[in-house]
Amino acid sequence: MLKRRFVPCIFDEVENVEDYQPGGFHPMRIGDKFDNGRYRILHKLGNGGSSTIWLARDEHSSESGLGKLVTIKALRADASKINSPELVVPTLMPSSESFDFYRKVEDNFVAKGPNGTHMFIVYAFAGPSVRAISKFPENRRLRADLARKIAAQASSALQRIHHAGFIHGDFTTSNFLFRLTDDVHKWSDDEVYYQLESPETDAVQMLNGQSIGPQVPSEVTEAVDPFIFFENDLLQESVVVVDFGQSYAASEPPKDYKPRTMMNYMSPETRFEGRVGPESDVWTLGCAIFEIRAGFPLFDPFFPSDAVILTRIVGTLGRLPDPWWHVFKNRHLFEEDGRPKTNGIAVTPSIRELLQSVGTRDEILDSDGGSMFEQTETRIDRTEVDLLVDLLEKMLRYRPEDRVGVDEVVNHPWFQV
Repeated sequence: MLKRRFVPCIFDEVENVEDYQPGGFHPMRIGDKFDNGRYRILHKLGNGGSSTIWLARDEHSSESGLGKLVTIKALRADASKINSPELVVPTLMPSSESFDFYRKVEDNFVAKGPNGTHMFIVYAFAGPSVRAISKFPENRRLRADLARKIAAQASSALQRIHHAGFIHGDFTTSNFLFRLTDDVHKWSDDEVYYQLESPETDAVQMLNGQSIGPQVPSEVTEAVDPFIFFENDLLQESVVVVDFGQSYAASEPPKDYKPRTMMNYMSPETRFEGRVGPESDVWTLGCAIFEIRAGFPLFDPFFPSDAVILTRIVGTLGRLPDPWWHVFKNRHLFEEDGRPKTNGIAVTPSIRELLQSVGTRDEILDSDGGSMFEQTETRIDRTEVDLLVDLLEKMLRYRPEDRVGVDEVVNHPWFQV
């Protein structure tokens, strides 16, 4: 384990400053310009394990007299590949005016810096992810009709991906972004900062008191609070699917493929055997549909470790099939038939029980949070619970060959409740 070099940041949701090193993140600040001055950084939108995400203005375009607002994804140097699937796969997807649920790459360029050569990918400006809702502290969730609508859009998008001959590889709520209303794209810089608030920064300091080097930004920037978009009604009731970085052609799976899906979305065949395929996409879509409707992840332990997550999965879905059961480290918490031992830590609610609990622990709020959210203490009725349990149990079968395909998913009656 590398020795920590920097004073911990005051913000929780920022990239790890320790990753500003050769092969890591590119140091960036508000006001920086890239690609010969074409793109000017306005705000921070987020970060992931392999990139930082920024709001920028394309000074070479013109929209209502202003340069166009765009999203820029700045990849770590060690994740920057010219032939990245994130650049290639979306160009091979069929598209039409009636079905446009993929965020297309608008531009890309490379930037050389003290940590290496970085790929920058430019997209249309989009809103926060569906996953952001589950991170709000007040048990918020989408309206029932909107949740089914968003789940249907995601399912139809995956159907198109599979019919085109591709595997997405990371089909989670982190990669479903809400579209923005038309007015947002016409904002001036002043309107950006009025609506999204001015960026908050924290100076980067070395633990040993020495000056930081060029590999590190002088300050880190906190991302825009995603709740602002919901509270101010800046979003459309529609999503786009993003991040094809883990995608590949189903007929030509990469030999060196390494799954990078979040642990609580990972299918058992991926977890135990490193296999990813259309069935794995269906598993992750099942987890996503539950989260979209319930407002919280299906398998989300308080302490996120692979062993704990797998224990929760077995507690919810039952005994793993052989040979996976015999390599499951926490099987001592269960009887041989897969039932949790009485009063043990592996006792977890079933999918049905979790859905029946929705609305029972809501906080009473001073603000409704915007028109997209369901009223607090709203329960899911029995008919919908029955239908959604039927769908999810078919999608979350342990053996991939036993799961339904995405065609059967999109035609399930739950979407028409």
